[in-house]
Amino acid sequence: MIAKCVAEASISELCAFGDNLIEAEAKKVFTKDKKMEKGVAFPTCLSVNNVVGHYSPLKSEDAQLKAGDLVKIDLGCHIDGFVGLVAHTVVVGGEALAGPKADVLLAAYNAIQAALRLLKPGNLNYQVLFNAFLKPGHRSRRQVLRSF
Repeated sequence: MIAKCVAEASISELCAFGDNLIEAEAKKVFTKDKKMEKGVAFPTCLSVNNVVGHYSPLKSEDAQLKAGDLVKIDLGCHIDGFVGLVAHTVVVGGEALAGPKADVLLAAYNAIQAALRLLKPGNLNYQVLFNAFLKPGHRSRRQVLRSF
């Protein structure tokens, strides 16, 4: 998926490719149990620049990637009801970032590193969320979007 995120690539075609990849790879595991359900658990999504999440367009509302776009790729599969999700952020064209895009990417990296250090027995989910994601925003002058 990462290698296919190039300038002028169709977002809807990339999403379809991701779903097809998951289906193909899922068929290769646990082949003895024919009744076991497996495959796409969450449609492949590409969130580009200011799109916060879960953009998986129809062909009729397609868009293309441009050099310098910041793209988050989301993939989700399941095997027998057990779901695994993964996401990765990439810069189209692989060029170095500067300015606000670089600031946002660095802030996200620092926040996830802080969250990983806070994940330990006794800490509540809200403590991790607040201390890793909400509190540091005051220092970097970036605001976390709240959806809860």
